[in-house]
Formats: sequence, structure tokens, C-alpha cells
Amino acid sequence: MRGDKSSALMSVEIGPFDPSSATDIELAESYAVMSAVMTEDHPGQALPPLEEYVALIRRPRTALGPMSRWVAREAGHIVAAASVSLPENENRHLTIVRVIVPPERRRQGIGTALLRAVLPAAVADGRTVVVGTGVKAEASGELWARELGFVRTEAYVRQFLTIADVDPALWERPVAEGFRLERWTGAVSEALLEEYARARTAMLDAPHGESAVEFEDWTPERVREHEADHRARGIENRVVVAVHEDSGRVAAMTEVELWASQPGEAAQQDTVVAADFRGRGLGLAIKGAMLRWLTADRPAIGQVWTHTVHDNTHMIRINHALGYVTTAALAYVEVGADELVKRLEAR
Repeated sequence: MRGDKSSALMSVEIGPFDPSSATDIELAESYAVMSAVMTEDHPGQALPPLEEYVALIRRPRTALGPMSRWVAREAGHIVAAASVSLPENENRHLTIVRVIVPPERRRQGIGTALLRAVLPAAVADGRTVVVGTGVKAEASGELWARELGFVRTEAYVRQFLTIADVDPALWERPVAEGFRLERWTGAVSEALLEEYARARTAMLDAPHGESAVEFEDWTPERVREHEADHRARGIENRVVVAVHEDSGRVAAMTEVELWASQPGEAAQQDTVVAADFRGRGLGLAIKGAMLRWLTADRPAIGQVWTHTVHDNTHMIRINHALGYVTTAALAYVEVGADELVKRLEAR
């Protein structure tokens, strides 16, 4: 087996990949790698068209800090890829890595070679923990990570809501007395900005297993950066909140992302209920209101998908009550950077 790996790696070259200067052929090969991995590991999830994929990798999310990309090439063609993010705010101790290798190229040492190539810059920057994301639980990716010393610290469930399969009456969830619902697209009003930021920060006490990843401490400035990032990347961001009438506080919020190139889908993002307002059905009310808004305003949407931390049983129950179905589990895996260096040196 080791001889096979060595032979396979002799013809593979690892190097940086810059989407902004990549050729059309390189972008198509990168897209093919992503598509092969998603089709194998996450069947049933729609793939973005090539044009949207290119736009997204050329302008990635900024919340996780600067991202660099690497690829493995064989005979000049891209056969696998990796991305590395170095958070700049709460998570400066982390290196966040994603390695994607198509099924037919696995167990050949290519993923390990990619990891070996991206790690030195992170160690030099003082990062002490390496986090692997987007790993299908108990599948080949997680098994490979365990061999390198990674341990699972958190898991998410992937849930889908197929509009045609769900009775819309499930979304008729009245908001509790003493609260009102508000909604917007794109940017929160100045009047609600500070309270909205405070509500988002309530995510800090949500379940997140034993992960070393720290949730963002939202400020009004960070909210505006988040909104600007969506605009820059061509993503429509919709938000529904529950406002406590007496205090004016934003007691709960939920957001959804929409992409022009995928008119049939919506991505349910964060949902948060502030600790002192829980137990009043606000989560159901705001998510139900969001679904009513989406289906009335965007009849082309046929499916909504989301990821929820596996031990956030309350939110999973809410999603099931609204018609979501759990389809898969994803893992976050972590290892100390020093330990990973030793493991890689020994292989």
C-alpha cells in the first residue's frame, strides 16, 4: 500500500492556487473536483453552477479571515484541492482547513501531501490548533483525519425542507403576546442595529460540543461588515426578528441567504433566541414567518437547507416541527498543530 502511495505521489505536484488569475480550464478542473466530492459525500445537495462557484471562490466569506487555496496537479491538471483560513478576531489560535480529494484519488497520499504543504505557514503564524471542516461523519474523510490524530469535537446535522412535501399550516406560528415581528432584506435599520447585534451575540451560549472554535462577538460594526460582505458577493440576505414591545429589545433573529443563480434554493443560516426570552415559542414564530415570506415572495424556491449542531436538540426539534428532514451528519475535527506536525513527519 505504501508503495502504491509513493508511486501515485511521484507524479503529483502541490502548489498555491489563485482563483483570480486562474484560467478557465483551471477553474473548470477545480469545479470538477468539488463536484465529485459533493456528489460522493453529500448526495442530494444541489451543486452551484460553474459561474457561481467561480464567483464564490474569487470572493470567499470574510468572517473566517483571509483564505488561501492550494491544489494538487497531475500532468498539469488539478486532481485535488485544499483551502486554509486564518481567523483574525476571536479565533487567532486556529487554522481552519478543508481538504477535498475525489473518491477515485483517495488513499493515495494526496490529501496528506496537501495538508503537509499548507501547515508550515500556519505554524509560523503561531496557530496552535488545526480544525478540519466539511467532513462527512464516519466516512472516509473523518477516518483519514483520525489517522492523523484529529478528534471529532463537534458534529452538525444537515436538514432539508422540501416545500412541496410540507403542509404550509406548519409555518403558521403566532408570535407570543408582547412581541412583534419585523423583517428586512439586506440591512437592518439604524434604529434596531444595536439591539440586533446584541441578539446575534446570544449565539455565544449555543451548544458547540468540545470545539476550540469561538463564536463571533457581534458589534454594530461587525453587522455592517456582514451585510456589506453579502452585497459584495451578490447574496440576498433576509432577516426576521421578534422585538419585545416593552423593552424594544430584539429577542430573537433568523436569517436566510438567497443566490440569484440558484432560484430554487434558500440557505437557512443563524437562528438565535436570547437566553432571557427562551421558552416562549419565538424560534418557531420567526422561522415560520420566514418560510411564509419566502414562499409568498419567491414561489420558485423548492427547498430550504440548513446545518444545526447535533446537540442543539431544541433547534433540531423546531426544524422538524416546521417540516425539515435530517439527511446527514457533518463533523468538525481538531488536532494540536504540534501533534499534527509530528504525525506528518512520521508518515
